[in-house]
Amino acid sequence: MKEVIRFKETQKFTQWWLWLIILAPIILAAFNIISSILYVSGGYTPGVSGNVSMSWISARVSMFQFVLVLIYILTILFLALSKLKVVVINNYIKIRHLLFFKKVIGFNDIMDYQITNYDFVGYGIRKTKKYGTVYNVKGKEGVAFTLENGEKYLIGSQKAEQFLKSLSKNN
Repeated sequence: MKEVIRFKETQKFTQWWLWLIILAPIILAAFNIISSILYVSGGYTPGVSGNVSMSWISARVSMFQFVLVLIYILTILFLALSKLKVVVINNYIKIRHLLFFKKVIGFNDIMDYQITNYDFVGYGIRKTKKYGTVYNVKGKEGVAFTLENGEKYLIGSQKAEQFLKSLSKNN
């Protein structure tokens, strides 16, 4: 049977305030390093020997600061490359979240589904009592599923109406 894509959506972390929070420590660390370099080149007087040592700058930028900056850079790369991809093909839903997680839900396993407006539950993959497993990148709307075995899933979507229509048997 030929695979027919009925719905496809890819969401990324594009919230400006989220990026501001993530980038703030890097900006502060970079400002600290630049101000140290400017201080040395602009007003620092050499010691008795007359040598200006660059080790003074490296002493100001500790290994701890370097590791923190590295962690933040890796976090930025992780979020920049992360996305929630939902594809409805023939009779199943493929969910790919972040860089490493995949989930497939067959139409035969779904007992009920509906569009849901939900409160903020956090980003990423979350377990909640009310919604079950939540896959969310942004927004407060998605499609909630209840499976035959009682498991619940909520997939955040910016195109919830189209997503819901792609699940109907007539489509």
